[in-house]
This record gives sequence, structure tokens and C-alpha cells, in this order.
Amino acid sequence: MGRITKAGEQAVLIILSFLGTYGVCYLLELTGSRYPDYSVMSVFLAGGIYGLLKRISGGRTRRRFLYGAAVSFFLSLFLILGYQLAQYGMTDCGVKGKGMILVRSCCLAIALYPFCDMLFGLLEKLPPVRGREKKPWKKGAVFGITLGAVFLLWIPVWMAYYPIVMSYDFHRQVNEAYNGWAWFNSYQPLIHTWLIWLFLKIGGALGSNETGMALLTLFQMLVVSASMAYACTVIYKITGKKWAVVLTALFYGLFPFCSVSAMIGTKDAIFSALFLTFIILLTERNFFYEDRKWIMEIPLVITAVVMMLFRYNALYAVAAFGVLSLIFAKGKEKLRIFLLCALMVAGGKGAQEGIQLGLGTRLRGSSVEKYSVLIQQFARVGHYHAEDMDPEIYRLVDKYVSADSWQDHMPALADASRSGVSFSAVWEPDMGQVLKDWFKVGLEYPNEYIDAFLCVTGGFWFPDDRTYCEMQGWGGDDRHGAIFTNNSSASDTYEGIQHISKFPWLEKQLEKIVSGNAFYHWPVVSLLFKPAFYTLSLVLITVALFYRKQRKQAYICLFPLTYFGTMLLGPTVQFRYVLPIMISVPLLAALLCTSGKEENRQAPEPSAGTEAPKASSEAAPGN
Repeated sequence: MGRITKAGEQAVLIILSFLGTYGVCYLLELTGSRYPDYSVMSVFLAGGIYGLLKRISGGRTRRRFLYGAAVSFFLSLFLILGYQLAQYGMTDCGVKGKGMILVRSCCLAIALYPFCDMLFGLLEKLPPVRGREKKPWKKGAVFGITLGAVFLLWIPVWMAYYPIVMSYDFHRQVNEAYNGWAWFNSYQPLIHTWLIWLFLKIGGALGSNETGMALLTLFQMLVVSASMAYACTVIYKITGKKWAVVLTALFYGLFPFCSVSAMIGTKDAIFSALFLTFIILLTERNFFYEDRKWIMEIPLVITAVVMMLFRYNALYAVAAFGVLSLIFAKGKEKLRIFLLCALMVAGGKGAQEGIQLGLGTRLRGSSVEKYSVLIQQFARVGHYHAEDMDPEIYRLVDKYVSADSWQDHMPALADASRSGVSFSAVWEPDMGQVLKDWFKVGLEYPNEYIDAFLCVTGGFWFPDDRTYCEMQGWGGDDRHGAIFTNNSSASDTYEGIQHISKFPWLEKQLEKIVSGNAFYHWPVVSLLFKPAFYTLSLVLITVALFYRKQRKQAYICLFPLTYFGTMLLGPTVQFRYVLPIMISVPLLAALLCTSGKEENRQAPEPSAGTEAPKASSEAAPGN
């Protein structure tokens, strides 16, 4: 009987190895490779998969198997969907096509499972960080040194892009700022347009618009580097390890996407600093001020309100975070956190209206961007089915996205389709009817709806996506690419702001990366330059925390996850949207070091907002 059982296990492993090989070969076929599916190489591939599966075939808990299988499947699904879109411009159609995507994802997941299993094995062995360096650093020194180091490392970049990077919506805001408060449009955050106005005034007093914008850039650099220094300080409080601080500070100071992003004259840099600060304060509240939470709650509310002023979707993220807190918190903490988030949302909305009233501007921006996915879905149906649509469906699609714009449809960018949208005249008056018609069209063309969503969000979940850095060109003189550094501030109403590089050599080297996408040719390291690396890292960190039963730590990840959810409804994928998550990942990863299995055996599992026993390692860091 034992021989039969063993033989049966071998047969199962052989079948799984074959299926795994099929999954890998299909993926390679999508990438344009003929190997190894049409060659003897597939035999060696199958042998390698068999060896890995055999090595991990026994001694796994059900929990570890389920987590490993789920992560393997979703990573496989993202890869297959992403490569189908890249290769064919669409995913396999119909019930059969979508079913085969799931089947092939399962096959590929078999090949990925051993690696995911190894990762969960490492998580099981990861101990809480209890020790400290023999000569520990003072927390104030950590903050001051990392602040100075990051800021000084950015000075050459500031000189290279002097006085400021005038890309994205900067030209619109600077024109409004020049014309005065009454011309401010709430399409862009009014507080940020006011900042541009303030530094234009300072520049005017000093005799140069360039000087004013250079000072604005230095202000941004100071705010962002201060938030990063705060993060380094809390990481040190959590881990007690100097190398963790040094590594994080070097990432913040030297990684080009951190430094160049701090030079851009849009709201993203300051918003990212506030976003990171909010997460840090939330961490401090839950781990270092458990007996005096109100001390952190005051700056937490203030930070949240200001953060919402710099990005409107942050309000929805905080609201969703408050609702989810009701699930993760226990006892009286449920009501406390819910009321705290309600106060933040009310404060943010009130502050937005107060600034609008105080500035005296009546220009309100359209909320059309919230419906970017719906617009893309209508536009994709029109783009691909203009000739074969039912007349009634044609009328509905043309009503919401004009047929004149269908040919301009860009799968990864909703801005092109918005030119055919009469939002205030057609959409706003009756959103209920819009949703009914949207649903009706979707029943006829479900595959186009699915693909429209996947195309506009691909850079967030597909690691090999290139649309985020190629959608409007890359390289050359247009200075587009992963980060836009094109300068466009000239106006008919004033002389404009001139780009005068003080460090042309460094600018040229950085342009090869941010505009020329030189990182394409850098193995392994190129992952750091992709938005999906950071968004998937956020998701995987959260999964890892749940796997280790660190619900209190996973609770901290809820806010960036809810914010990520709002990003999935946006008009496109650009690296500047991922910036707040990117600079938060080091701190969130450090949360894995705040507790371990030892604590779970000693005390009941803590939940969001509950006080951990003083002997536990969750309260230990920094005490």
C-alpha cells in the first residue's frame, strides 16, 4: 500500500510538472519567444519544476499552502492578462476565452508556487526585532542627520533642473497664479495654486520669477525630506538597526525617481510627504502612544485635513479607511476610529470650501476624472465596434462619448477620450441614468469593459507594463517618459519662467533615466523603476502581515490600500501617482519586524486600536 501511495504521489507531481511547464511555455509564447515550448528545452524545464515541487511536497500547513497558492495564482493571472494586452491589445474574448485565462493562470501558478512557498517559509522564520545596537543612536540625531543627508543629496538635482520642473499641469496653475486669486480653478488644488502664487510674489519682490520658483522647489524639498527623515526615525524605533536607517535614507536620497519627483512643480511632492506623515502618525499612535493616543490624534487629524487639500481623492481614501476600521478595530475603538475619520473627512471638506470662499474664486473644476474608467469603457466600445453596433447602443455610446473622438481613443490614457465628453451637459444632470445606460452597454460588450479597465490600470498590476512611460512618447527632446520633465510655462500674458540648468551634465544623465527609460536595460534593478513593483509590494506586505497574524500591523496598511483603490479609478498610470506609496513601502515593510510567532503564543492576538500587553514586542520598540 505504501508503494502505491508513493507511486501516486510521483504521478501527481509529474502531472503538475507538465501543467506548470505548459503555463510557463504559454507565457513565453506571449512574450514572443519560441522556446522552450517547441524544443527539447521544455523537458529540462519540466524537470526543474518537478524537482522544486518534490522538494516542497510534504510538511506544509494548510494555511501556508492556501496563502502560497493564492499569491501564485494572482501573480500568474496578472502576468497573463498583462502580456495578452501587450501582445494583442486585448484579452481572450468570451466565456471560453476568460475561462482559458483562468486555466492557464492555474498552470503557471504551479510553476510559481515553489517560490511563493519559500517566501512564506522565510516569513515564518522572520523573528521580531528585539535587540538594539551596542551604541544606539538618539532619535533626534537620526531625524536631523537623515533630513540633512537627503536634502543635501538632492541639491545637485535641484541645480540640474533649476529652477523647477514645469510639467504636467504646472503651466495651467502658474497662469492662474499670475492672473490672481479670482482665476484659481479648483480643478487643481487651490492651496497648491496659492503656493505657486506666493512664491511668484516672492520672486517678483526679488526681481526674478526663476528665483521664486527655485525657492518653491527648495520648500518642497524641505517638506518631503522632513517626512522621509521622520520615516527613517520611526523605522529605527521599530527595528533598532542602523543599517535599516542607512539603506532607507540612501534610497530616498539617491533613487532618481525620488529626487526628480521632488523637483516637479505639481502637488504630488507635497501630497506624498503628507501621505507618508499620515501613515507614520498612525503607526506612532498604535504602537508608541497606546496609553496616550490623543497626543498623536491631534497631528493626525491636522495632517489628514491638509493632505486632502492637496489631492481630492485622499478624502475618499480616508472615508473608506474609517469604514474598514470598523472591521479591524475592537470594542470602543471602533467608534473612536470611525469618529476620528469622520472628523478628518468633515475637516477636509470644510477646509476645501473655506479656501474657495476665502480666495473669492468661483471657478470650480469638473469632477469628470472620477468617471475615467466609464469613459474609457464607452470609448473602447465605440472604437472597436463603430461599424457593427446596434443603432440603440450606438446612440447611447455616442451620447456619453462623442463618436467624433472614438478614433482618438488611447487604451492607457482617458484624457484622449475626454475630448468627446460633455460632462456638465450630459453626465452631471442625471448620473443615475448614466449608470443605467452604462450597464446596458456593458451587457452587450462585457469584454471591452473588462479590457478598458485593465488597459487604463495596467501599470499598477503588470510588472512589465510600458504604457506608463511610453504613452506620450519617450526619449528625444520632448522629455516625456517615466517622469515628464518637459517645461511649459510660457504664456501670452507674461514672460514665463525659463529653465536654466546649473548642472547640465547631471541633467543629461538623469534625463537618460526619467525620459529615455534607460532602466529598461538594467536587469533586476529595473523593477525599482516600475509602478507595479510598489503597488504589488504594498499588497504583498499586507498579505504577509495577515499570514503572520499581525492584524494590528496590517491595519496600518489599510489606508494606503484604500488610496490605491481610488487610483484604480483614475485616468491613467503615471509614476507621480505612485510616489506616495513608493516612499511609504520602507516603513510598511518595517512593520513585519514588530512582532512574531513568539508573541502570538504568549498573548491574545491584538487588533486595531487595542492595547497590547506591555511585555509584547509591539510595544517594545522605542520604549
